[in-house]
Amino acid sequence: MSPIATYYWPGQTHFGFGAAQRVGDEAKALGVQQRVFLVTDSGIVAAGLLQTVLDALDMAGLETAVFDQTPPNPNTTAVDAAAAQFRDSGAELVIGLGGGSPIDAAKAVRILAGGPPDAKIAEYALMLGDKVRPLPTVTQMPPMIAIPTTAGTGAEVTPWGLITDPARKLKMGVGGPATIPTVALIDPAMTLPLPPHLTAATGMDALTHLIEAYVSTNTAPIALDALIVDGLGRIGRFLRLAVAQPAHQQAREEVMLASMLGGIAISSRWLGAAHSLAHQLSGIADVHHGLACALMLPAQMQFSLPGALERYANVAQALEPCPVVGSVREEAERGITAVRQLMRDTNLPLRLRDVGVTEEMIPILADNAVIDLNWTTNPRAITRDQMETLYRETF
Repeated sequence: MSPIATYYWPGQTHFGFGAAQRVGDEAKALGVQQRVFLVTDSGIVAAGLLQTVLDALDMAGLETAVFDQTPPNPNTTAVDAAAAQFRDSGAELVIGLGGGSPIDAAKAVRILAGGPPDAKIAEYALMLGDKVRPLPTVTQMPPMIAIPTTAGTGAEVTPWGLITDPARKLKMGVGGPATIPTVALIDPAMTLPLPPHLTAATGMDALTHLIEAYVSTNTAPIALDALIVDGLGRIGRFLRLAVAQPAHQQAREEVMLASMLGGIAISSRWLGAAHSLAHQLSGIADVHHGLACALMLPAQMQFSLPGALERYANVAQALEPCPVVGSVREEAERGITAVRQLMRDTNLPLRLRDVGVTEEMIPILADNAVIDLNWTTNPRAITRDQMETLYRETF
């Protein structure tokens, strides 16, 4: 008898060019009467994307309080400060506008807004186990609208946020099913200003989500397989084009759809060791999250092959379809080659030493990686020392 499968589906989701223009109407539909609180970052402001959303909110007769100081890896200090500003603003809704960082920060603000005034976001870290502060209920928290400006994290349809403890340089997960954004407005037009190197890095984040979810040991939500394989194919066909021709609307749309599918996939199937390894690169060496995932994915795949040979072979076929002429192992190895070639074609580095990581960091990276629980659903069990080996192989 199969185990009971648990599926975490996104909230109301609008996908397509122009979806972001609905933000005012969606806020009003959620009962907002006067003011919203928008979490973003300075890059979104500079790109002119914030003004697009502010104009739509103004057209709906709504005032907006803006927090635009989200760091590239949102930390506890910024989140606690943003939550205090939310309380002072009198806002009725939280909007996350940006890549994964502002959307994760907005989720964290939403959590704090629904909890006691003296709570800090670090108290909600899932790694605290039975000592974690209980998550507020949906009715205790304000509603949230997520508007992604990158095609990678899928944060607009996932239950969690990642917040960095700056003292420990450790990424901590917060949230749960109640924190899936109430509404997601997924508009490929918002990704058009994204420069090629960020298009590539965020696209590799989406690819890592899809691959890790597909080979995860949490296989019970089997109905997601078709969605995941579809997302892999879209990345394989269109990420190069989105990088080479940033204004190519179909490529932007296809990669953004793959990113959304990746977010849905990891919500139910979880992740793997590539994310445990990547999170530390961001926390300790300040490597962009998507790039960190890309750097660690080939080594993690090579290590994990014995636990999911057939599935990795399917990954190869999804990324680069062709007649099968070799063994299952050879086909699985072809999947790793396809990932590395995709990195080369999109001008991403393949070595840690090329992104500011030093050899002295590696033991600390491994110490933190084993604390990050994403590895628990990796298709092959992994130890702290094996994680250090993967860092050294990628260095």
